[in-house]
Amino acid sequence: MKDAVIRSFRLEGAVWRAVLFCVRFDQHTAKLRLFLLVPEARGRCLGPRLLEICMGYVRVRGYRGMQLSPHDSHRAACARYARNGWRLVFSCPVRSCGCGLVEQSWEIAFH
Repeated sequence: MKDAVIRSFRLEGAVWRAVLFCVRFDQHTAKLRLFLLVPEARGRCLGPRLLEICMGYVRVRGYRGMQLSPHDSHRAACARYARNGWRLVFSCPVRSCGCGLVEQSWEIAFH
């Protein structure tokens, strides 16, 4: 599975765009590789709606769960994952583009 979900939302008279990109992680798990919401649309409660849409999209395709790997510097996104039942399963310091970061792995199982 290599699927992109591109959504447009009309909010406050403007159209906001977002992109979500999922791939097959293993036989039962999809991996969310990209979750992009334009900065102007942030803080308008679109993130949680997009996450729900993406999870529903993956469920319909028969996956039993999802995995994603953000950096811990994406605090708002990580807090959203935790609030929505995702579980932090791994955290590791990495060096990327000359910067010290902490890469995380989050998972959710569908019931």
